[in-house]
Amino acid sequence: MLNIIIKTIIIYIVLFLAMRVMGQRQSGQLQPYELVITLIIAEVASTPMDNPGIPLFYGLVPAATLILLYYLFSFLCLKSRRLRSFICGSPSILIHNGKVQYGEIKRIGYNMSDMIEQLRLKGQTNIANIHYAILETNGQLSVLPFGSSAPVTPSDMNLEVPEKATLCSAVVLDGSFNPPTLQRLNLDEQKAQKLLHTLGYSNLKDVVILTVSEAGDVFVQDKQGSTRQITLPSELSC
Repeated sequence: MLNIIIKTIIIYIVLFLAMRVMGQRQSGQLQPYELVITLIIAEVASTPMDNPGIPLFYGLVPAATLILLYYLFSFLCLKSRRLRSFICGSPSILIHNGKVQYGEIKRIGYNMSDMIEQLRLKGQTNIANIHYAILETNGQLSVLPFGSSAPVTPSDMNLEVPEKATLCSAVVLDGSFNPPTLQRLNLDEQKAQKLLHTLGYSNLKDVVILTVSEAGDVFVQDKQGSTRQITLPSELSC
């Protein structure tokens, strides 16, 4: 029993590291070769757990080999456009100028119901309003509506808006300071505590979240659900 527990822990750590090495993508964003390698790694790594008599080595070596294979495929796809097209496929235009490209849909074996569902998820219900709908190589559907059906932007209404989007960083999360954010904003815990006092909080544990934007906008919410917004005091500015 102890042998199985130890094997399970080691295999879990190895698989976790393998997934980190292969990137932080969701299953729906994986290329075909990435998905295949991921599934096989999970299968071969679990072999020593299924049979206590099989050495752990028999699961780790194939997993390491598959990770190297992943890097090889990634390198080849990066260097050769033709090989990438062969391995990953090419994008397919499913809708063009408000018309379904039925021949292309049949060629790739795509389901019309799935396409309609993906269109709804993109906020589009009328095919006539769509200029292009493209099935990407990772299975995602990109939808480009006609200009008349596209969402209104501030520039369409001649509104002046800041050219740059401001990033909000969490200084406090669930009653604890967030050290990476404090470092990025050039704040220490003493300054952050002073900011909390300015907002009316003496106990850090009472705060669910506190964010500071690049423009100096401060947002805080406590565990009672109360919120408050202020401008970052000049003496605490980065």
